[in-house]
Amino acid sequence: MAGIYYTLMQPTAKVDQETLTEMVKPGIDYVGHKKFRSGNYPLSLSNETGQLVHWCHGAPGVIHMLLQAYRVFKEEKYLKEAMECSDVIWQQSLLPKGYRICHGTAGNGYSFLSLYSLTQNKKNLYRACKFAEWCLDYGAHGCRIPDRPYSLFEGMAGAIHFLSDMLGAEASRFPAFELDFSKRD
Repeated sequence: MAGIYYTLMQPTAKVDQETLTEMVKPGIDYVGHKKFRSGNYPLSLSNETGQLVHWCHGAPGVIHMLLQAYRVFKEEKYLKEAMECSDVIWQQSLLPKGYRICHGTAGNGYSFLSLYSLTQNKKNLYRACKFAEWCLDYGAHGCRIPDRPYSLFEGMAGAIHFLSDMLGAEASRFPAFELDFSKRD
């Protein structure tokens, strides 16, 4: 749901402001109400554990929706919730499962880069740097080899993209997901 709402708020979706306010915003708020006490979000509506903290499950994916909601609706609550997601990611998601974007450390690191790009808060840049540092030790953490070891989302290409984005953190964009927000109609 978070990814769908995120997409609907993109300038290229060409959803008018009235529809965003009347239909998308209540959905975003609904997702916000599903947050667990831990600060994480469920991987599905029926999920009761909230243990997964991956870009495609939980706070690392929801943070992008919240940041876009803040840009579109200009409400501080969305930025506050995004910062809370950042804390959950920092505390729970250095993933020994892999370096990749999906289900991996690089994808979670992009959460910090996205928040840093918006806020310029050095804490988020520091956190991204620490995740990048972990990725620089590629192969040293006993992670399993993914099915597609060279792909963008499952393989080392995503980790390489994340590491290269660290060189220009202010302008970084989650590959194939984040767009240039400055061009909103």
